[in-house]
Amino acid sequence: MSWYTFFVQTGKEENIKQHMDRHYDDEQLKCMIPKRIIPEKHKGIVKDEVKILFPGYIFVKTNMIQDVYHSIKTTPHVYYLVGSSSCTTSNRKEYFTKIPENQMDWLLQLFGQNHIIGYSDIMVLDKNVHVISGPLMGKEAIIRKIDKRKGRAKIEIHLLNDIRLIDVGIEILSP
Repeated sequence: MSWYTFFVQTGKEENIKQHMDRHYDDEQLKCMIPKRIIPEKHKGIVKDEVKILFPGYIFVKTNMIQDVYHSIKTTPHVYYLVGSSSCTTSNRKEYFTKIPENQMDWLLQLFGQNHIIGYSDIMVLDKNVHVISGPLMGKEAIIRKIDKRKGRAKIEIHLLNDIRLIDVGIEILSP
């Protein structure tokens, strides 16, 4: 089965996922909305918030994209399949753009089983970042910026020929 991305109305991702889960069984189609846990400060109190990693996008895993595309497209608040244009790929025309398997495997490893990027424990020594534990362990190269005050790291994610900078939650440990 291959992964595809649909662009949907921001804020309606969960409703669309529930709709797809009701209309398709897991063998036919799996739907995922990656999330992240980040610290948010409201009225001086810091709380962990679960936020959608890519607002306005849902990930769909299926073997039958041609069969289910038009059905999904008629779902309210679904706009289009990302990258769905007639493009030449290895000397053949492909209308539906799959997320490359290596990119999706890397993302799934980052998300974990529950599709949520949790906190990573890090240490900063002489401006070098060392991840002690968490989803960023072994992925120090994608960390672009550390915000100690907010308890966040800005990471670089490559998805469908696009680079995105995303804030994730971190716990800074003392050396």
